[in-house]
Amino acid sequence: MKVEISILALAAALALAPGVAGADGVESFKDWTVVCDNLRNCQVAGFAADDTELPAVLRLSRAAAASAPAKVEIDLLGEISLGGKAPALAVDGRVVMTAKVVSSRDSADFTVVLDDAQVGPLLGAARNGTLLSIQDGGKELGRVSLAGMVAALRYADDQQKRAGTVTAMVAKGAVPAAGVPAPPPAPVLHAAPAVAQTGLPAKPPAAIKALFSKAECDLGPGRDDKPEAFRLSADKVLWQVPCWGAAYNFGSLFVIADKADRLSLALEGVGDGVLVNAEYDPKTRLLSAYNKGRGIGDCGDSSQWVWTGEAFALSEATVMPVCRGYGGDWPTTFHAEVR
Repeated sequence: MKVEISILALAAALALAPGVAGADGVESFKDWTVVCDNLRNCQVAGFAADDTELPAVLRLSRAAAASAPAKVEIDLLGEISLGGKAPALAVDGRVVMTAKVVSSRDSADFTVVLDDAQVGPLLGAARNGTLLSIQDGGKELGRVSLAGMVAALRYADDQQKRAGTVTAMVAKGAVPAAGVPAPPPAPVLHAAPAVAQTGLPAKPPAAIKALFSKAECDLGPGRDDKPEAFRLSADKVLWQVPCWGAAYNFGSLFVIADKADRLSLALEGVGDGVLVNAEYDPKTRLLSAYNKGRGIGDCGDSSQWVWTGEAFALSEATVMPVCRGYGGDWPTTFHAEVR
């Protein structure tokens, strides 16, 4: 049976996907990871060391505009009980500041949110440190390793073309904010008109079997999903054919057939035409895929393509390339405006 995609190959697979302009903005540095998109928006994540019993995740996001501030949230994971006071943030045991806002995400996990004015001082104090701890009355609630933080922030500065300017987080210089170039505009894609889902064929063309074999499709025991057809236009039908199944990821072969039953892969160059946890919505003309790196869904990648009438064009892509307990939405690597 076809095995699930290894999380170690996610960044490489993303780089091979056609049209992912932001794939070179994905990088990891020890316990920190950076993901930047094609519009130069960046998200940086710092994680607990692997052996900690008090895991936390620091999520820093910054838009590409020169004046955009860095936003920081820290997720406290596991069974956390707060004593009613705002938690303190300490670097190597020395308290740097008290967090002003604490929001409960559910009964167990909490998110500490910093004010914009607190971000710079925290990063400055952490720059030469080894461990950031979140404390409540002296009791540790969570830990974030600072190994790789400076390299990650420097990489984000470089991706956003802030290096050498006063706006940089690490690679500061004397160049004023005006020296940061404006971010590029988002690509514009035009979705094809919606078409009625009528007159659909009952079964896929026989020639699909050859593509099925090429993609090494194997549903394995216990799965009997049926092929599904969607009309793209008067003369084109999109077929979704179950290909393989695993614990939490399921692969489907996506093929376009014309009136003469001539076939083409819906996405040339992407996994032999096989997408993971994918579906097509004829109302929006969007084909989406979602690949979990592991069952809890803290890592993986997702992509979305829009049918333009000629082809499926990439409109959105996200990735979290490391499985370290990341709890937010996966960072974006590519974004286009769909009209």
